[in-house]
Amino acid sequence: GLVRERGDRGGATGLEMGKLAKDVAWCDKELSRPMEVLSSALLRCGRRTKRLGLELGAAIAPFSSQYRLCRYEQMAFGDRRTALKKKMEARTKADGRAAKLMINQTSMKHMGRYGTLERMETEAAMMDEFATEAAREAEEVAMRLQNEVARIGALRVNEWDSSMKVIASGMKEACAENAAIWESALEAFKREFPDLTVPMAQHATIVDGTNNITPTWHAVH
Repeated sequence: GLVRERGDRGGATGLEMGKLAKDVAWCDKELSRPMEVLSSALLRCGRRTKRLGLELGAAIAPFSSQYRLCRYEQMAFGDRRTALKKKMEARTKADGRAAKLMINQTSMKHMGRYGTLERMETEAAMMDEFATEAAREAEEVAMRLQNEVARIGALRVNEWDSSMKVIASGMKEACAENAAIWESALEAFKREFPDLTVPMAQHATIVDGTNNITPTWHAVH
């Protein structure tokens, strides 16, 4: 995004500089020559920077796709929490029915309430079955989540490592080529203007009226 935009703007500036050089050439050919050199360097640098932007866009695709997948990962962990909550609630209800059955089992037999006792036993067995099923579902969700996390983790390690190598290599190559472009432009200026002295920037500091050290730059000829 930003790298491609920088390349586009550099190329656009080079085009405008080229138009200006043509306009100036009508009245001053010598003055237009440095503009042509600058225009050529801007166009070449803009094209190379734009190509770098395309390369980086392709290289960061795995990062973008994994970022979009984070939403689904959050949903998967939410399913895990829901399954655990359901498991806990089912087991609590099953244990409550079982405890109630144990407390009232003897008294109901003495009172001859076998129908009620049978119904309570059936309900307790059903609740225990529901709790067992909920526990099984929670375990299945946990296994799927664990396997998916391991798979995505391994995928990220491989893809991100490869992408970072491509990004580093692409930026290194682009920086070297852009440096060569501007060094070539500097040499062209020197050939066109052999008597030109290129100033070297030297750092200096001054103390302003508020006793703060302010960095400045001056040219040494």
